Amino acid sequence: MNSKQLTYFLKAAELNSIAAAARELDIAQPSISLQIQNLEHELNAKLFDRDFRGVVLTDTGQRFREHAEAIMRQIEQARRDVRQNEEEPSGCLRIGMTQPIGNIISVPLLALVEKRFPKITLDLFAGLSYNLTGQIQNGELDISISSPDGTDVSHMRREWLFREQLFLAMGKDPKVESQKPLRQRTRITFEELAEHEIIVTGRQDSLGYLLHHYEHQTGVKLHHRPAFGQLMTTLRYVADGYGILLSPSSAFFHLEATGQIHTVEIEQPEIWRDVFICTSAERPQTSLMRAVLPLIRTVTRHEFEAGHWRGLLNTE
Repeated sequence: MNSKQLTYFLKAAELNSIAAAARELDIAQPSISLQIQNLEHELNAKLFDRDFRGVVLTDTGQRFREHAEAIMRQIEQARRDVRQNEEEPSGCLRIGMTQPIGNIISVPLLALVEKRFPKITLDLFAGLSYNLTGQIQNGELDISISSPDGTDVSHMRREWLFREQLFLAMGKDPKVESQKPLRQRTRITFEELAEHEIIVTGRQDSLGYLLHHYEHQTGVKLHHRPAFGQLMTTLRYVADGYGILLSPSSAFFHLEATGQIHTVEIEQPEIWRDVFICTSAERPQTSLMRAVLPLIRTVTRHEFEAGHWRGLLNTE
Protein backbone atom coordinates (compact mmCIF):
# COMPACT_ATOMS: atom_id res chain seq x y z
CA MET A 1 0.00 0.00 0.00
CA ASN A 2 1.38 3.43 -0.91
CA SER A 3 0.25 7.04 -1.15
CA LYS A 4 -0.20 6.80 -4.93
CA GLN A 5 -2.69 3.97 -4.54
CA LEU A 6 -4.56 5.86 -1.83
CA THR A 7 -4.67 9.04 -3.92
CA TYR A 8 -6.10 7.18 -6.92
CA PHE A 9 -8.58 5.29 -4.74
CA LEU A 10 -9.84 8.45 -3.02
CA LYS A 11 -10.22 10.38 -6.25
CA ALA A 12 -12.14 7.52 -7.90
CA ALA A 13 -14.36 7.30 -4.81
CA GLU A 14 -14.97 11.05 -4.88
CA LEU A 15 -15.92 11.11 -8.58
CA ASN A 16 -17.53 7.65 -8.79
CA SER A 17 -15.50 7.11 -11.93
CA ILE A 18 -12.04 5.79 -12.67
CA ALA A 19 -12.09 7.55 -16.05
CA ALA A 20 -12.96 10.89 -14.44
CA ALA A 21 -10.27 10.37 -11.82
CA ALA A 22 -7.74 9.70 -14.58
CA ARG A 23 -8.68 12.91 -16.36
CA GLU A 24 -8.52 15.06 -13.20
CA LEU A 25 -5.19 13.58 -12.10
CA ASP A 26 -3.85 13.61 -15.69
CA ILE A 27 -2.94 9.90 -15.44
CA ALA A 28 -3.64 7.16 -17.94
CA GLN A 29 -6.81 5.29 -16.98
CA PRO A 30 -5.16 1.81 -17.15
CA SER A 31 -2.55 2.97 -14.62
CA ILE A 32 -5.22 4.01 -12.11
CA SER A 33 -7.19 0.80 -12.68
CA LEU A 34 -4.06 -1.29 -12.11
CA GLN A 35 -3.13 0.53 -8.90
CA ILE A 36 -6.65 0.12 -7.50
CA GLN A 37 -6.67 -3.58 -8.45
CA ASN A 38 -3.29 -4.02 -6.70
CA LEU A 39 -4.71 -2.27 -3.62
CA GLU A 40 -7.74 -4.58 -3.58
CA HIS A 41 -5.47 -7.59 -4.00
CA GLU A 42 -3.25 -6.46 -1.10
CA LEU A 43 -6.28 -5.87 1.14
CA ASN A 44 -7.97 -9.05 -0.10
CA ALA A 45 -11.17 -7.04 -0.36
CA LYS A 46 -13.43 -5.58 -3.04
CA LEU A 47 -13.49 -1.79 -2.68
CA PHE A 48 -15.70 -0.83 -5.65
CA ASP A 49 -18.74 -2.19 -7.44
CA ARG A 50 -18.26 -1.52 -11.15
CA ASP A 51 -20.85 -1.12 -13.93
CA PHE A 52 -21.26 0.86 -17.15
CA ARG A 53 -22.06 4.04 -15.18
CA GLY A 54 -18.82 4.03 -13.21
CA VAL A 55 -17.80 2.80 -9.76
CA VAL A 56 -19.48 2.86 -6.34
CA LEU A 57 -17.83 2.05 -3.03
CA THR A 58 -18.77 -1.21 -1.39
CA ASP A 59 -19.45 -1.26 2.36
CA THR A 60 -15.84 -2.38 2.84
CA GLY A 61 -14.72 0.42 0.53
CA GLN A 62 -16.64 2.97 2.60
CA ARG A 63 -14.88 1.82 5.77
CA PHE A 64 -11.49 1.82 4.05
CA ARG A 65 -12.10 5.34 2.73
CA GLU A 66 -12.12 6.69 6.28
CA HIS A 67 -8.75 5.08 6.95
CA ALA A 68 -7.33 6.28 3.64
CA GLU A 69 -8.39 9.88 4.33
CA ALA A 70 -6.82 9.76 7.79
CA ILE A 71 -3.57 8.35 6.37
CA MET A 72 -3.39 11.02 3.67
CA ARG A 73 -4.00 13.77 6.26
CA GLN A 74 -1.15 12.36 8.32
CA ILE A 75 1.16 12.21 5.29
CA GLU A 76 0.37 15.83 4.42
CA GLN A 77 0.96 16.90 8.01
CA ALA A 78 4.33 15.10 7.96
CA ARG A 79 5.30 16.94 4.78
CA ARG A 80 4.34 20.29 6.29
CA ASP A 81 6.20 19.52 9.50
CA VAL A 82 9.40 18.62 7.67
CA ARG A 83 9.22 21.85 5.66
CA GLN A 84 8.60 24.06 8.67
CA ASN A 85 11.36 26.14 10.16
CA GLU A 86 11.77 25.05 13.78
CA GLU A 87 12.69 28.61 14.80
CA GLU A 88 9.54 30.07 13.30
CA PRO A 89 6.91 27.34 12.86
CA SER A 90 4.04 28.07 10.52
CA GLY A 91 0.80 26.43 9.50
CA CYS A 92 -2.61 25.57 10.90
CA LEU A 93 -3.09 23.68 14.18
CA ARG A 94 -6.51 22.19 14.95
CA ILE A 95 -7.50 22.24 18.63
CA GLY A 96 -10.75 20.95 20.12
CA MET A 97 -12.08 21.86 23.57
CA THR A 98 -15.23 21.39 25.57
CA GLN A 99 -17.32 24.57 25.64
CA PRO A 100 -16.40 25.67 29.20
CA ILE A 101 -12.69 25.18 28.49
CA GLY A 102 -13.03 27.05 25.21
CA ASN A 103 -14.78 29.86 27.07
CA ILE A 104 -11.77 30.45 29.31
CA ILE A 105 -8.81 29.44 27.12
CA SER A 106 -9.66 30.33 23.51
CA VAL A 107 -9.25 34.12 23.50
CA PRO A 108 -6.04 34.37 25.56
CA LEU A 109 -4.54 31.42 23.67
CA LEU A 110 -5.31 33.00 20.29
CA ALA A 111 -3.74 36.26 21.45
CA LEU A 112 -0.64 34.57 22.85
CA VAL A 113 -0.06 32.41 19.79
CA GLU A 114 -0.46 35.43 17.50
CA LYS A 115 2.11 37.31 19.58
CA ARG A 116 4.67 34.49 19.89
CA PHE A 117 4.17 32.67 16.58
CA PRO A 118 2.48 34.96 14.04
CA LYS A 119 2.79 32.35 11.29
CA ILE A 120 0.74 29.78 13.22
CA THR A 121 -3.03 29.79 12.72
CA LEU A 122 -5.27 28.11 15.27
CA ASP A 123 -8.44 26.38 14.06
CA LEU A 124 -10.52 25.99 17.23
CA PHE A 125 -13.46 23.61 17.67
CA ALA A 126 -15.91 23.24 20.56
CA GLY A 127 -17.59 19.92 21.26
CA LEU A 128 -18.58 17.29 23.79
CA SER A 129 -15.80 15.19 25.26
CA TYR A 130 -16.62 11.95 23.44
CA ASN A 131 -16.77 13.74 20.08
CA LEU A 132 -13.34 15.28 20.66
CA THR A 133 -11.89 11.85 21.43
CA GLY A 134 -13.19 10.51 18.13
CA GLN A 135 -11.83 13.51 16.24
CA ILE A 136 -8.36 12.94 17.69
CA GLN A 137 -8.52 9.30 16.68
CA ASN A 138 -9.50 9.96 13.06
CA GLY A 139 -7.06 12.82 12.58
CA GLU A 140 -9.56 15.69 12.41
CA LEU A 141 -7.94 17.32 15.47
CA ASP A 142 -4.28 17.66 16.46
CA ILE A 143 -4.95 18.46 20.14
CA SER A 144 -7.98 18.21 22.42
CA ILE A 145 -8.47 19.62 25.91
CA SER A 146 -11.13 17.66 27.73
CA SER A 147 -12.03 15.38 30.64
CA PRO A 148 -12.60 11.60 31.00
CA ASP A 149 -16.00 10.27 29.99
CA GLY A 150 -15.41 6.51 29.99
CA THR A 151 -14.35 6.48 26.33
CA ASP A 152 -11.38 4.26 25.41
CA VAL A 153 -8.29 6.50 25.37
CA SER A 154 -5.65 3.80 24.87
CA HIS A 155 -4.80 5.39 21.50
CA MET A 156 -4.09 8.80 23.05
CA ARG A 157 -1.31 10.54 24.92
CA ARG A 158 -2.73 12.38 27.91
CA GLU A 159 -1.09 15.10 29.98
CA TRP A 160 -2.87 16.18 33.15
CA LEU A 161 -3.42 19.94 32.91
CA PHE A 162 -5.82 20.96 35.68
CA ARG A 163 -8.25 19.70 38.32
CA GLU A 164 -11.29 21.94 38.27
CA GLN A 165 -13.81 22.34 41.07
CA LEU A 166 -17.50 22.27 40.13
CA PHE A 167 -20.10 24.69 41.48
CA LEU A 168 -23.77 25.51 41.26
CA ALA A 169 -24.33 28.61 39.15
CA MET A 170 -27.56 30.59 39.32
CA GLY A 171 -28.97 34.02 38.46
CA LYS A 172 -29.17 36.91 40.92
CA ASP A 173 -32.99 36.92 40.73
CA PRO A 174 -34.24 33.27 40.71
CA LYS A 175 -37.67 32.79 39.15
CA VAL A 176 -38.12 29.28 40.59
CA GLU A 177 -39.51 29.55 44.14
CA SER A 178 -37.58 26.58 45.56
CA GLN A 179 -34.31 28.02 44.29
CA LYS A 180 -34.66 31.47 45.87
CA PRO A 181 -33.13 30.48 49.25
CA LEU A 182 -29.96 29.36 47.43
CA ARG A 183 -29.29 32.99 46.52
CA GLN A 184 -28.39 33.63 50.17
CA ARG A 185 -26.11 30.61 50.46
CA THR A 186 -22.45 30.03 49.62
CA ARG A 187 -22.42 26.26 50.24
CA ILE A 188 -24.68 23.27 49.67
CA THR A 189 -24.21 19.56 50.39
CA PHE A 190 -24.37 17.00 47.63
CA GLU A 191 -27.40 15.43 49.34
CA GLU A 192 -29.23 18.78 49.31
CA LEU A 193 -28.71 19.01 45.55
CA ALA A 194 -31.31 16.28 45.18
CA GLU A 195 -33.96 18.82 46.23
CA HIS A 196 -33.40 20.82 43.03
CA GLU A 197 -33.44 20.34 39.28
CA ILE A 198 -29.85 20.64 38.04
CA ILE A 199 -28.87 21.50 34.46
CA VAL A 200 -26.11 19.12 33.37
CA THR A 201 -24.84 17.55 30.14
CA GLY A 202 -25.79 13.98 29.25
CA ARG A 203 -24.36 10.69 30.49
CA GLN A 204 -22.05 10.32 27.46
CA ASP A 205 -20.30 13.61 28.16
CA SER A 206 -17.62 13.96 30.81
CA LEU A 207 -19.80 15.95 33.23
CA GLY A 208 -22.71 13.51 33.10
CA TYR A 209 -20.24 10.64 33.42
CA LEU A 210 -18.59 12.27 36.45
CA LEU A 211 -21.90 13.03 38.14
CA HIS A 212 -22.98 9.41 37.72
CA HIS A 213 -19.82 8.42 39.61
CA TYR A 214 -20.61 10.79 42.49
CA GLU A 215 -24.22 9.60 42.63
CA HIS A 216 -23.03 6.01 42.87
CA GLN A 217 -20.49 6.97 45.54
CA THR A 218 -22.97 8.86 47.73
CA GLY A 219 -26.16 6.93 46.99
CA VAL A 220 -27.83 10.25 46.16
CA LYS A 221 -29.72 10.46 42.86
CA LEU A 222 -29.97 13.98 41.45
CA HIS A 223 -32.73 15.42 39.30
CA HIS A 224 -31.03 16.17 35.96
CA ARG A 225 -32.22 18.61 33.33
CA PRO A 226 -30.48 18.53 29.92
CA ALA A 227 -28.34 21.50 28.91
CA PHE A 228 -29.34 23.42 25.78
CA GLY A 229 -26.41 22.29 23.69
CA GLN A 230 -24.87 25.75 23.39
CA LEU A 231 -23.19 27.09 26.52
CA MET A 232 -24.21 30.67 25.70
CA THR A 233 -27.89 29.72 25.63
CA THR A 234 -27.64 27.74 28.86
CA LEU A 235 -25.88 30.60 30.65
CA ARG A 236 -28.50 33.11 29.46
CA TYR A 237 -31.23 30.83 30.83
CA VAL A 238 -29.41 30.52 34.16
CA ALA A 239 -28.47 34.20 34.46
CA ASP A 240 -32.10 35.17 33.83
CA GLY A 241 -33.09 33.06 36.84
CA TYR A 242 -34.85 30.11 35.21
CA GLY A 243 -32.53 27.31 36.32
CA ILE A 244 -29.33 26.30 38.11
CA LEU A 245 -26.29 24.83 36.41
CA LEU A 246 -23.64 22.40 37.61
CA SER A 247 -20.42 23.68 36.08
CA PRO A 248 -16.76 24.61 36.56
CA SER A 249 -15.95 28.30 36.97
CA SER A 250 -14.44 28.32 33.45
CA ALA A 251 -18.00 28.38 32.07
CA PHE A 252 -19.29 31.43 33.93
CA PHE A 253 -16.37 33.44 35.37
CA HIS A 254 -17.08 36.40 33.05
CA LEU A 255 -20.72 36.58 34.22
CA GLU A 256 -19.76 36.13 37.87
CA ALA A 257 -17.42 39.15 37.59
CA THR A 258 -20.34 41.37 36.52
CA GLY A 259 -22.71 40.06 39.18
CA GLN A 260 -24.97 38.21 36.75
CA ILE A 261 -24.14 34.80 38.25
CA HIS A 262 -24.11 33.71 41.88
CA THR A 263 -22.11 30.59 42.74
CA VAL A 264 -22.68 28.04 45.48
CA GLU A 265 -19.87 25.70 46.49
CA ILE A 266 -20.75 21.99 46.74
CA GLU A 267 -19.52 20.00 49.73
CA GLN A 268 -19.83 16.59 51.39
CA PRO A 269 -18.34 15.75 48.97
CA GLU A 270 -16.84 18.48 46.82
CA ILE A 271 -16.97 17.71 43.09
CA TRP A 272 -13.74 17.76 41.09
CA ARG A 273 -12.98 16.99 37.45
CA ASP A 274 -9.59 16.38 35.84
CA VAL A 275 -8.72 18.12 32.58
CA PHE A 276 -6.21 16.62 30.15
CA ILE A 277 -4.36 17.74 27.04
CA CYS A 278 -4.77 14.88 24.56
CA THR A 279 -2.94 13.99 21.35
CA SER A 280 -2.83 10.83 19.25
CA ALA A 281 -0.36 8.19 20.41
CA GLU A 282 -0.30 6.87 16.85
CA ARG A 283 1.11 10.07 15.33
CA PRO A 284 4.26 12.01 16.25
CA GLN A 285 4.01 15.46 17.74
CA THR A 286 4.66 18.13 15.13
CA SER A 287 6.67 21.32 15.52
CA LEU A 288 3.38 23.25 15.66
CA MET A 289 2.21 21.14 18.58
CA ARG A 290 5.54 21.52 20.35
CA ALA A 291 5.26 25.29 19.95
CA VAL A 292 1.65 25.65 21.16
CA LEU A 293 1.46 23.07 23.97
CA PRO A 294 3.56 25.19 26.38
CA LEU A 295 1.32 28.17 25.60
CA ILE A 296 -1.77 26.17 26.61
CA ARG A 297 -0.10 25.53 29.97
CA THR A 298 0.83 29.22 30.27
CA VAL A 299 -2.72 30.42 29.59
CA THR A 300 -4.12 27.88 32.07
CA ARG A 301 -1.75 29.13 34.75
CA HIS A 302 -2.69 32.76 34.09
CA GLU A 303 -6.43 32.03 34.30
CA PHE A 304 -5.88 30.07 37.52
CA GLU A 305 -3.83 32.87 39.07
CA ALA A 306 -6.50 35.39 38.06
CA GLY A 307 -9.11 33.32 39.95
CA HIS A 308 -11.12 32.67 36.79
CA TRP A 309 -10.52 28.90 36.68
CA ARG A 310 -10.82 27.60 40.22
CA GLY A 311 -9.21 24.30 41.13
CA LEU A 312 -5.75 22.73 41.34
CA LEU A 313 -2.99 23.53 38.84
CA ASN A 314 -0.45 21.02 37.54
CA THR A 315 2.83 22.62 38.62
CA GLU A 316 5.14 19.88 37.37
